[in-house]
Amino acid sequence: MGNGSGVSRGDRNRNARLTRLRALVPVDNAIVGIDLADAKQMVVVTDHDSKVLARRTFRCRT
Repeated sequence: MGNGSGVSRGDRNRNARLTRLRALVPVDNAIVGIDLADAKQMVVVTDHDSKVLARRTFRCRT
């Protein structure tokens, strides 16, 4: 059942989480996320607004 606004509860929760993260990270800084999976690793660099600036995938074992 929709709520009429087109924004789901998950969207609202994600937006709230990103707002809290933006308050913690200065505008001049970047955020680096690293996913260490079994056979494929991913590195992502984002800006203050969570816009992806760079992404790199490595196919190797940790």
